[in-house]
Amino acid sequence: MYVCICNALNTRTVTQAIDGGAETVGQVYKACGAVPQCGKCKCTIREMLDDRAPRAVAGAHVSGAMPGLPADPLPAFTAA
Repeated sequence: MYVCICNALNTRTVTQAIDGGAETVGQVYKACGAVPQCGKCKCTIREMLDDRAPRAVAGAHVSGAMPGLPADPLPAFTAA
C-alpha cells in the first residue's frame, strides 16, 4: 500500500526506514531519499512510527500514569 503518493513511498519502504533507525517523520523521509510535499502522509508515517516504537517503561503502566505526565495531575483536595 502506498503511504506517500507524492514520493511513491509504500509501507515496505517506510517500515524499512523505521527498522533502520528512523525515529521521526523527517528521518523517515531522509532515509527514503524523499522530502515532504503535500504532507498528507505525515499522520500515517507517525502512526507507523508509534506502532513500531519500543513500548514505554513498565513502571509507567504500574502507576497508571501516562509517559510524560505526572501520576496525579490534579491537586489533592484538603478540607480546611
